[in-house]
Amino acid sequence: MTTMPAEANFSELIQKPTDTVARMQGTLRQGIRLHRRGGEADLYLTTAERADQVVEVVDSTTRLFVALMKSDPKAIEMLTSVFPEAFPWVRFLPDDAVREFLVEFMDTARAATELGTVAPLAPVIASWKATAEVYSDPDLAKRLLTSTEGDFGDAEPPEVPPAE
Repeated sequence: MTTMPAEANFSELIQKPTDTVARMQGTLRQGIRLHRRGGEADLYLTTAERADQVVEVVDSTTRLFVALMKSDPKAIEMLTSVFPEAFPWVRFLPDDAVREFLVEFMDTARAATELGTVAPLAPVIASWKATAEVYSDPDLAKRLLTSTEGDFGDAEPPEVPPAE
């Protein structure tokens, strides 16, 4: 049994649904990536039971870490020190920013699991990773962290693509 999800074209699911779903169930993740044409995003198909299990695990893990952080102030220090194992790029962040990322990550994870989704975590991770990227380049960090003075005038409104 493979740990990677099976893959198929979306058309295969339409044409041979039983065979395609059987391939999905032969993986540990019990899922299948469905490739779509025309540049559309791939789909991921799994069972509702499996999706519920994933949300339950994330929720339980989040609750555990939030409780740990609330019960002992040293827990935040400990978690902050091990955070680079999960997110190696945090090594470029200042120590207080790593702590801030940890707290924001856990708060967002807790709120997101209440909604039954982990989607809100992706932008949190992406924004902190971008911040780490800035800190990884000392010249760029210096330029971006330097105060500017004066009024640079009106900002142009963003271009809005025409509605289709």
